[in-house]
Amino acid sequence: MRQASWNEMFAPRRESYGITPEVPQEPDGWRRLLWWEDLLSLALLGIIYLSVIVSVDRANWVDEMPSLYLIALLGLVMGATFARLPWREPFVHLLALPIGAAAALGQILLTLPGATPWDRYWVLHERMGDWFHAAFTGGISNDELPVIVLVVPLSWLAAYLSSWAAFRWQNVWLALIPGGVVLLANISYLPGQFSFAFVVYLLGGALFITRLHLMSQSKSWRQSDTPYPPLLSLSVLHASFWLALALVIAAWLMPAANETGALESLWRRATSPITERAEGWSRLFVAVNSPGSARVHSFDDIVPFLGSLELPSSVALEVLADRRDGPQFLRGGSYAIYTSAGWQRLYERRLGLDTNQITDVDNNLQDRATVSIWLTTPGDESETVFSIGQPRRVNKQTAVHYRRVPEDVTGVSFIHPLPEGAWYQSVGSVSVASEEMLRAAGSLYPGWVTIYLELPSSMPTRVGELAARLAAGEANAYDRAEAIEAYVRTIPYDLNVPNPPRYQDTVDYFLFESRRGYFDYHASAMVVMLRSLGIPARLAVGYVLEVSEDGSGRVVVTEQNAFAWPEVYFPSYGWIEFNPTPSEPMIERPQPQGAIVSQPGGVGGETTPLDLAGLLDGFPDEDGASAAIEASAGSDRTQWVLLGVAASLAAVALAAAGGLRIAWVRGLGELTPVERYWEQTIRLAAWTRLPHDPTQTPRERAHALREQLPAVEGIDQLAEAYVRERFGRAPPEAAEHARLEQAWRSVRNGLLRRVVRQRSANGRTTAS
Repeated sequence: MRQASWNEMFAPRRESYGITPEVPQEPDGWRRLLWWEDLLSLALLGIIYLSVIVSVDRANWVDEMPSLYLIALLGLVMGATFARLPWREPFVHLLALPIGAAAALGQILLTLPGATPWDRYWVLHERMGDWFHAAFTGGISNDELPVIVLVVPLSWLAAYLSSWAAFRWQNVWLALIPGGVVLLANISYLPGQFSFAFVVYLLGGALFITRLHLMSQSKSWRQSDTPYPPLLSLSVLHASFWLALALVIAAWLMPAANETGALESLWRRATSPITERAEGWSRLFVAVNSPGSARVHSFDDIVPFLGSLELPSSVALEVLADRRDGPQFLRGGSYAIYTSAGWQRLYERRLGLDTNQITDVDNNLQDRATVSIWLTTPGDESETVFSIGQPRRVNKQTAVHYRRVPEDVTGVSFIHPLPEGAWYQSVGSVSVASEEMLRAAGSLYPGWVTIYLELPSSMPTRVGELAARLAAGEANAYDRAEAIEAYVRTIPYDLNVPNPPRYQDTVDYFLFESRRGYFDYHASAMVVMLRSLGIPARLAVGYVLEVSEDGSGRVVVTEQNAFAWPEVYFPSYGWIEFNPTPSEPMIERPQPQGAIVSQPGGVGGETTPLDLAGLLDGFPDEDGASAAIEASAGSDRTQWVLLGVAASLAAVALAAAGGLRIAWVRGLGELTPVERYWEQTIRLAAWTRLPHDPTQTPRERAHALREQLPAVEGIDQLAEAYVRERFGRAPPEAAEHARLEQAWRSVRNGLLRRVVRQRSANGRTTAS
């Protein structure tokens, strides 16, 4: 059977319109730059990237972000133009990159103050120098400029590479992936976003895939002199538009089945290696605006000063607690290191706890009682465990975070994050000491508490002078704390807080110039002034647990209940809460007798003042999700169907890298740095196919590796540190961490070189 040609298929129908199939020729030279086929492809790619830029603008990452439309358009045009140059690719890129860098620099300089470009450049140099100093010294940066410096060049580069991939390589996936990754990042950043820009991207992407495939076919037809209608591109584009539109509408109308939850979970697991690594860098991008439904406090390693703040009404969690007369603090964690830009918790250690295993928070302390509550996990699979008071035990497997000694607990996290809406029981330890007991506590502090006296060397002296004037005449730490608390409460509560001038301490600015703020500022001011007087104090963050309106003890906690407060250490009594923020009432101390009526029970002889049997009716087990939360969550799940479709585009390119990353970090999340170094050493050694005896001790394994890899230094050092911490409960001091990290880098580089040499040798053997 003879195969029909394009001439036979189209000639009878097209001749009536005066259009005859032919073999169109591509223009030569500079005329190729104005060929209507390429211009049509460029216009379609421009529409796709326009949707991405619209999404970035809507995300409003930082307030000073310049318009990205011109820089992205320049990247698209340069990519399409330079792709037609007949020179070698490296040489073409060497020409394009300086032009793009100059354009990005000019765009950045326009956002900076200064009378001349040279003045603006020095502003850029100074501010970026401060950012790099914070990056390498573990500091916090709330400058918007680094975000702009990152986004503007990447906008040009993504557009340039996409256009180059489309017109030079005819690779549609490489052309779409850069923009798709940016768009997905914005969707993840703004939960619930489904905008017209997203529809345009999906529709344009489908059309662009069809168009590049047709262009590739057309080129082969021209090379084989096969005639086809000259306006075939427009006909195919018209038909593809309606087909793609129908597919987008069908995907949107598709009923959300139970698989949407699986898509959401799959997306989180796939991106967790990236997000876990990015969390460590969040301290350098504090200026990034939070989405409307985001948490006020993320409960990670930092609590930055955010400036003006809006408290969203999004649900954080649900609590079942006893009926009580006043609000209590639902604690998520505490922070020890103060900087002018916020709070940090550094050099923490972790200790795994079994179900209901008791922590050491109230060992050797007097007059403390336990408070038991039931809570639901939030919808983002958060690892943070909340408690009223210092965390004592949880009915799940958890990891306790502590600093120098186990009783210095700063927070607790789940080892395995619970699913959305799951219930867990948390028991906290609270002080029932009276004011007279705290006044008589004295100042004989244990050695590990001294970390909570540290202040930056740049702290203005007038802060300490103010604290000394307020505490003058007070004979004990409790009365001094009360005097400072009363003073800070006179400063008005205001969420619309101006950012302090550059290089000025935030607490100093709050106390002496702005004279207004909210809980983060009030609590920080009290902690800093107490430390200046030699009284140990730290910042705690969490939520205010209000009284349930119906008296049932069941409370829905939203982000509008976010809060921060000081915790002051008193010998023999532990950490005691204060509240210098005037938006909430002061804490009432128990009376010496009859403060709390306790009932025997609990674990390990604990007493619990709660009887939650009646409150838990309707919850068959502690892992069950409440019907109310399930109902509210179900209304938001439709978006994940469409998100899963879009995510699959990016997943094709990232699957190999993501799989390797997951294999590398699997099981390492809860390990200490020393344990992680040794475990990664063993994994790399396995990849080099070195013989391994599973019965060997760490020292024996290190000896074997040293004999097989005599040029690799540091193996013995890692093994000894691992043995001391794992079996001797002797973690390394802070000064030793740097030496261990250097040893790990030496071991890692040596093992990686062996892996590369083995792969190269195998490749040469296969080729021969």
